[in-house]
Amino acid sequence: MTQLAVFMSHVDHLIHGRNALLVDMAEIAEQAGADQAVFSEHVALAQIIEGVGEAAKFPFQPDENYPDPLVALAAIAGRTRKIRLATGILIAPLRPAIVLAKMVATLDHVSDGRLDLGLGSGWHIEEFRAVGLDPARAMEYLDDTIGACRALWAGGASSFHSATMNFDRLFCQPTPLRGRDLPVWLAGPPTRKTAQRIARLGQGWLPFGNLTAPDIARARDHLRAAEPEHGLPEGSLGIRAALPTIPGGDIDTMLDAAFAFAPGLIDAGATVLQLPVWRYARQFDEVGPIIEKARQRLDAL
Repeated sequence: MTQLAVFMSHVDHLIHGRNALLVDMAEIAEQAGADQAVFSEHVALAQIIEGVGEAAKFPFQPDENYPDPLVALAAIAGRTRKIRLATGILIAPLRPAIVLAKMVATLDHVSDGRLDLGLGSGWHIEEFRAVGLDPARAMEYLDDTIGACRALWAGGASSFHSATMNFDRLFCQPTPLRGRDLPVWLAGPPTRKTAQRIARLGQGWLPFGNLTAPDIARARDHLRAAEPEHGLPEGSLGIRAALPTIPGGDIDTMLDAAFAFAPGLIDAGATVLQLPVWRYARQFDEVGPIIEKARQRLDAL
C-alpha cells in the first residue's frame, strides 16, 4: 500500500519561529493519517549561496529556518507512536561519521525503530568549507560516511578504512534496533549510477525535485535491475516521490490537481507519496484538515 509522507520543512509562515509547534504539527499529522513526517536541512547557509549541479538552484533565503532534523524528530518521537520519522535529506558529510552513527542509533531507539534516514551528499560550497571539507569530494564523503555508520551499527568492535576516514575496533552503543540494516534512503537523479549506489548502500530512493512519472519509471527500472546484482529481493527498494504542486484555486482544487498525478506515480513505482504541506496551508490550523483530505484521496485510489 502506498504511504503518505508529510514534508514539514519550510513551514515558518505557519509556526512563526516557534519550532516547538513542529512537534504539535507531527502529532496532528499522525492523527490525520500520515505515515511519515519528513524534514530537510541545511546546517548553515551563506549570504551568497553557491553550489554545484541542479540542486544548487536554491529557492530560499539564507536565513531560512532549518531546525536540526534529528533533534526535531527526537522531540516528535516522544509525542507520537506510529508515524515514521524521516529525513529527506540529511547532509551526511557535514557530521563526523561516529557522531552521526551515535545520534541516529539513539533516535532509532527512543522512537522504537521508526526512523527512515534519508541522506544526500550536499551541494552548498560554503557549508562544506565551513567544516573543512572539499565540496568536490561530496559523493566520496557520503559513501564513506554510510559505510562507517553501517560498520558501527553492526555492533561490537567495529573498524572502517577509506581515503576520508579510518578507525579500528571502536564500540558505539546503542546500535539501531535493526542493526546495520537501519533503513537508509539516498537522494539522486534517475540514473543507473544512482540505482547502483542505492542498491549497494541503501533501502530506497529520494528523487530530486518534482519528477514526472516517466522519470520515476526509468529510475524504477534501474533499481529493479540493480537489486539482483546486489543480492536484494525484487521490489525491495522503495521510492519516495513528491506530489506536484499545482497552484491556483482553493485547497480542494489544488489537492485534486496534485492527486490526479498520483496513479501515474504509483504505477511508475512510487511506494511513498510526499505532500509539501507548506505549499497548501496558509495558517497552522489548516494543517490537519489538509492532511486528512490528502489521506482520503490516497485511500480512494
